[in-house]
Amino acid sequence: MKKEIELLKEHMSKEKVDMYIITTSDAHNSEYVSDHDKVLEYMSGFRGSNGTLIVTRDEALLWTDGRYYIQCEKELTGSGIRMMRQGDDRDPSIEDYIGSHLHPGQCIGYDGRCITRYMADKYVSKCVNNGCICVSADLRNSEDGTKDKHIYADAEHDLAGEIWDASSTRPKAISGRIREHELKYAGEESVSKLSRVSGMIRDNGCRHLFISRPDDIMWLFNIRGEDIAYNPVALSYAFISVKDKGYVGEGDKEKGYTGAEAYIFIHTGKMDAELKDKLISSGIILKEYDDVYTFLKGYEYTGNIMADIREVSTLVYDIMDKASGPHAVVNHLNPTTILKAVKNDIEIGCMKEYFRSDSKAMTGYIYAVKKIMECEDAAKWREYIDASYADTVDELIKDKGYTPDDFDEVKAGKLCDELRLSVTDCFDLSFTTIAAYGANAAMMHYEADDDSYSVCKKQGMLLTDCGGQYPGATTDVTRTIALGPVTDEEIRYFTLVLKGWLALMHATWIEGCTGRNLDILARQYLWNEGIDYKCGTGHGVGYSLSVHEGPQNIRWRYIEDSYEAVLKPGMTVTDEPGVYMGGRFGIRTENTLLVVKRYESDGDTYLGFENLTYVPIDEELIDMSLLDDKEKGWLKEYQDETIRILSDR
Repeated sequence: MKKEIELLKEHMSKEKVDMYIITTSDAHNSEYVSDHDKVLEYMSGFRGSNGTLIVTRDEALLWTDGRYYIQCEKELTGSGIRMMRQGDDRDPSIEDYIGSHLHPGQCIGYDGRCITRYMADKYVSKCVNNGCICVSADLRNSEDGTKDKHIYADAEHDLAGEIWDASSTRPKAISGRIREHELKYAGEESVSKLSRVSGMIRDNGCRHLFISRPDDIMWLFNIRGEDIAYNPVALSYAFISVKDKGYVGEGDKEKGYTGAEAYIFIHTGKMDAELKDKLISSGIILKEYDDVYTFLKGYEYTGNIMADIREVSTLVYDIMDKASGPHAVVNHLNPTTILKAVKNDIEIGCMKEYFRSDSKAMTGYIYAVKKIMECEDAAKWREYIDASYADTVDELIKDKGYTPDDFDEVKAGKLCDELRLSVTDCFDLSFTTIAAYGANAAMMHYEADDDSYSVCKKQGMLLTDCGGQYPGATTDVTRTIALGPVTDEEIRYFTLVLKGWLALMHATWIEGCTGRNLDILARQYLWNEGIDYKCGTGHGVGYSLSVHEGPQNIRWRYIEDSYEAVLKPGMTVTDEPGVYMGGRFGIRTENTLLVVKRYESDGDTYLGFENLTYVPIDEELIDMSLLDDKEKGWLKEYQDETIRILSDR
């Protein structure tokens, strides 16, 4: 067993904790976290973005989703930690495991700052169903005769964090520069956004709103930060209190009135004076990041508090629940999450421009790889981009000195990054580039590094999943390309993925559908072969924010208590079916799509998708005999439109 786990067990014994939970989240329930907050990675060695580690006195288990099964099993080798497949009937769910292993009189522990109220309740739901009552660990010494029915929750002790701190290896918590997100990119003043949020708070019978999602806060106040790698956010909280007058009245917008009192808890020292003045002049009250708990404890609440229990930590929720007196904490999806998902006309216009520039860089990268690996179709890929840019790529290849004998995944990733970051206004990547050759591509979120990588060969396939951050876009694209001869099986599966990708891209549906209504379009050809990919087909994409954004998504699985967002014009979503054959190969094709209005008929509105991504499909991997005439037409249309757009960049 890893020494860190053994140390945790010692701490658990000292604090009388029988079961301890660690997740990949931070205090804001972020998917991607700062190095300082990668507690689960430190304790287990697992580097994925979604994991839950449970340690008891006898064993340690780690749950993760289908994107990471192969990676997780590899990274846990020798750790003594057992991998559990989340969402797979072969393994118990987290709550089922807790329900069968946590008994009356025992204590479950976790860092209450990093576990949401929803998850804390869900963890012990099976215990409660069995007749137990979950109470604070502070009551363990009470003599009320009910101990045989109590399970105890200790949310006060960050045991794993204490172990990491004591090791002297934990990175410091660092906050970066906070800057304005200019109106020419935002398309709407913060005052206007606050007005809309204020109305939604009141419409739902509340007077207050607490927000802990940094990307929502960045959107609301038209700011951006640098606190999490590849995510232009500043760690922050926001508290909105609706005034008696409620909505914005005649002339109020010009005066800066929003119908709400807005507080933002943030590292104010990372703002320049100009940005501070602009926020304050808009009626926004700036508070220091660490003041949030004291503020919530002492605030005089005048009505119900709206909060999303899937996002708000147990600690914050309990503070508000206790301090609000007769008023309730009402569970509701953040209004900011709903509003942020629908891009305005300015944002859409910016996205189209930046996505096309980004697509050119991705196409240039594929051409570069094809040329380096001496692929027969390299000249064809050169023609996809304009001659001047092709010359630039050629010079880069020459300067690097890459040859087909020593070109590897790390070099491929760096080459992709360099070409993207050379695009005008690209200020960062949107996530760590995945360049996965051969069998490594079967790990959906594989990450090569200088200590672990594969050398590319003049055969098989290379999968590259990448994206960039721009002032007016966050991009996400995946292409799988041939580096030489490929097997008939690889061609067949690539073509089946392509068929699903085209089918979803060309979907038309009646307004009111969610992504769950559409998912089958992408999977149907794989399901007909008894094959599935263990993840969703698509996710929302942020706007100069997080590459993964909700509430919209495309997935088939029903998840109890989950929020299913209706797809609306202005939303973005990815289209990324794939095939992942462990130990052999992986295939994924991904575009980012924009939801648009198609037409109206008989009183109903019909919607569809418009492409934002324009990167050619590698025709070396297509079995045209598997495409029907309609699909061949769709493919030709996409390839031709892509060539036209790239030639204009």
